[in-house]
Amino acid sequence: MNCEEHTYSFTVEGPEIEELVSACFHTILFHRTLPTLDFRDGSVSYNSYLGTRDVDCEHLRLAYVCINSDQLTNKVSNPVRSFAESLRAEISATGRETSGSIVLEFAVHRKGTWGLSSEPSVWERWTILLTVKSFTPEDREQHRLQLSEQVREQLLSMLEVVNSPNAYMPSLGSSQLETEHIIEFSIPNISPYRFSITYQSSPSQLRAGMGFAARRLLKYAQ
Repeated sequence: MNCEEHTYSFTVEGPEIEELVSACFHTILFHRTLPTLDFRDGSVSYNSYLGTRDVDCEHLRLAYVCINSDQLTNKVSNPVRSFAESLRAEISATGRETSGSIVLEFAVHRKGTWGLSSEPSVWERWTILLTVKSFTPEDREQHRLQLSEQVREQLLSMLEVVNSPNAYMPSLGSSQLETEHIIEFSIPNISPYRFSITYQSSPSQLRAGMGFAARRLLKYAQ
């Protein structure tokens, strides 16, 4: 299975990390989530609708729409918050700019052979590359104006990709059993394609007590 790769780069201040990443990932997930699926007589239909809510950013001049699901929001916000905290800790400890990446992956989880665990096959990967630095009060407002405009442009780019007629989407099965390797059925009222969020950040050399910056990888369960 081929994996579609999409990468976006931004320069941010520490307080902007969560809002920027959340806006990107929720925009993508809005178009990678289905209503509750109903399987009958070998066919599938929707028996609910996707509720939405508007999110107004505090640190960016930006608003976006996300699916109105606390469980889905938490599945995104928990790793995003940890990623942001690790980057802010790094820049606070060193006083220098730092960088990191966070990835949203969609994968098919087929049962492993010979009793082994499931074998995820990633079909779409979205990578956000961040450079984190501090701005002077004089430069901060201009930075946020430019960043907000950049994010809006990139969100439009993401929308073009996720809605492209050429975008690959795994085919649903005719029953829940045949579809559970593609769709996450544990979240009430919605059926998102199975996804995971991972990140990499550079821990502080001071805290690590090493002459080089080790790389840390945290992965949240599917």
